[in-house]
Amino acid sequence: MSSMVKYLLFVTNFLIFILGLTVFGLGIWVLVDKPSFLTLFEEAQSVSGTTDSFNVEIYTSAAYILLVVSFLVVLISFFGCCGAIKENKCMLGTYFTLILALFIVMVVGAVLGYSGDLDTTIKKPLKEALSKYRDDVTVQTNPLFAYKAAWNEVQQELKCCGVDNVQDWAGNDFNWTPSAANKPLGCCMINQEGAHLTEEEQLECRKSAQGPESTNYYFRGCYTMIKERIESNQNTVVGVAIGVVVVMFLNMLFSFAMCTMVK
Repeated sequence: MSSMVKYLLFVTNFLIFILGLTVFGLGIWVLVDKPSFLTLFEEAQSVSGTTDSFNVEIYTSAAYILLVVSFLVVLISFFGCCGAIKENKCMLGTYFTLILALFIVMVVGAVLGYSGDLDTTIKKPLKEALSKYRDDVTVQTNPLFAYKAAWNEVQQELKCCGVDNVQDWAGNDFNWTPSAANKPLGCCMINQEGAHLTEEEQLECRKSAQGPESTNYYFRGCYTMIKERIESNQNTVVGVAIGVVVVMFLNMLFSFAMCTMVK
């Protein structure tokens, strides 16, 4: 029985150690190749000089949290592996204490994260940034230029248009250039066949009256796409989270059992 518990604890922690290193690398990649919609919030905040409308920290801190948590996972799993294979009571006790603390933090974080409101944390700041867009701004020193540049980059990268859909750009409040246009250039950089549009095709797209169900262009909203992706993966994320919690709980039991067995 002691030998089985020993190797189960070692194998599970070794797998978690590898997973932790992978997640740590992912966190570094997120910081290096930051999604452009985060740039939208950051640039908007920097030029506006306010922090009330754009709570950038909610988004930019996520990558740092990912790095810290993955580092802790690697450290804890290291204690678990070494403590199990060497049957070291001190390391097993340290492992049990650390994993118990992490277990509590994960449960609390999961409850707080699950209760989050996407409309408040994502949609509202996007709507506020959209209202600041002005198409005729060409001078980079103009505070509104950051909104224009960031929105075009976001829509091109995510292949979307507007917040809910292309209809968010309806109206003349955005000072369109040319005046016949009714949407930003970022909505018309590439079609749904994957081909990059020429300048003439871009202008035709910007003048188009096609709605969000267009089969030619990506006129669905950026928030709509983000929300659908989150909801489509929600069950998978919950399932993985439950699996992780179960493994952590079993490892706590194994480490406690080994502590009592080791003399």
